[in-house]
Amino acid sequence: MEQESHWQLFNTSWTLHRLSPLHHGKDFETLLDNPAALKAYATRLRDQLTGDILAGLHASATTAEDDALSKTGALKKCLWQSISAGAQGRRAGPSFPGILVTLEYENNTYKAALLADAEPENQREGSTFFPLLLTKLPNTLRQTFISFLSTNFDTYCSNLRLPSTFLCKGLEDFVDELRNGRGPSGRSAANETIEEGIKELQLTLAFSPSIAPALRTLNITISRASLIAFLRDEAPKSKRTLKQKLRSPLIGNLTAYLETHLAMQLDLDGSSQNQTSRKHVRLSKIACAAFVLGGEGRMKLVVGAEPAADDQPDDAREQSSPALHASEMLLEMVVRRAIIGDEKTT
Repeated sequence: MEQESHWQLFNTSWTLHRLSPLHHGKDFETLLDNPAALKAYATRLRDQLTGDILAGLHASATTAEDDALSKTGALKKCLWQSISAGAQGRRAGPSFPGILVTLEYENNTYKAALLADAEPENQREGSTFFPLLLTKLPNTLRQTFISFLSTNFDTYCSNLRLPSTFLCKGLEDFVDELRNGRGPSGRSAANETIEEGIKELQLTLAFSPSIAPALRTLNITISRASLIAFLRDEAPKSKRTLKQKLRSPLIGNLTAYLETHLAMQLDLDGSSQNQTSRKHVRLSKIACAAFVLGGEGRMKLVVGAEPAADDQPDDAREQSSPALHASEMLLEMVVRRAIIGDEKTT
């Protein structure tokens, strides 16, 4: 059966959603790796998108994004494909069981991906649990697709928000993965890998209107030249920072720096016992050369082009890209966050 590479999940700006289990037992006992089922649902979606319903949606479009959909031309292909495994087994990298939905129009191509955990849970006969839905679709088309999923699979879809604590942990773990990806080659090589991968780091803080009615967000930029300094023990410290037990001191040193130089007492990662600042100031976005994570539910993971199969041996190819493994790790974190949901939304 033809499968789509998991590289399709990278280098794309996604909107994040949570999905409840998809129920398909009335049509097919299995969905994943079932060519007949995937072809049948692709045909249903294509028929819906080329029918009168889409013409009505185009007529009601009011935003520039939705208006652009009417200029994409006719729908040429609607494909549902299983996503091939990632680096599982070569460097303990995660695999992402899932389905890639591709909508190829004459002038543009849109896509969505339904992803399960590497070790799927809550799987029962006649249903499949894809907790994370990624969409790169104009708003009108997105709503049509979500409605299609709800109607055909009796599933519920909601936006996936990423709290400040999750963003902090994602950044810390990503940096650690870059640092450890070079093995025992020394601190200098590790720092070079981090600098090359992250480059300039931009953090966006969001403020509660109750404490800053005229200041909604504040961007903090850490240049490439300063990044490593925030990863060293020599970076500015406070008593609060010394009590933290983070594998990477980046967030701890940053909060200490802001407290020292700007008198801003923050608790971005939830490590402080004082919850006052946590209620009013949060980390809402992280952007760097390697990835973008937005608290409102946006993600982009940036990796190099997929290498040709014959370029180099599998082991060498996988070992040569710590940035790829860091991106896979971050994607796995988002999948697991979709499973947990909003139980912890600090």
